[in-house]
Amino acid sequence: MPWTIRYALALIPAALTLGGWQLTVSAYDFFGCQGNLKNLAPCYAGTINLLPWLGIGLFWLPLLSYVTVPVSVWFLINVGARHIGSHNDAET
Repeated sequence: MPWTIRYALALIPAALTLGGWQLTVSAYDFFGCQGNLKNLAPCYAGTINLLPWLGIGLFWLPLLSYVTVPVSVWFLINVGARHIGSHNDAET
C-alpha cells in the first residue's frame, strides 16, 4: 500500500469527527435553527427533523474528538516511524 494512502487513513478518525462537528455547526446556521445545546427547538430541512443530527453533532462529536485526534496523531507517528524505518532498511 502506498505511503500517501497510509497517511490519509491515519487522518480519517480526526477528519470525520472534526469535519462532522463543523458540518453540524454550518447546518445549524444555514437552516436557521434556534436555541442552545440543551434547549434546541425543532429544526426542519424540508420535512426532515434535524434535531437528532444536531444533538449528535453538537454534543457527541466534540467529545469524541478528544479521543480521535490523539489516536490519529498516534497513527501518524506510527506510520511516519515505519516510513522512516523502511528507508533505513533499504539503505543498509
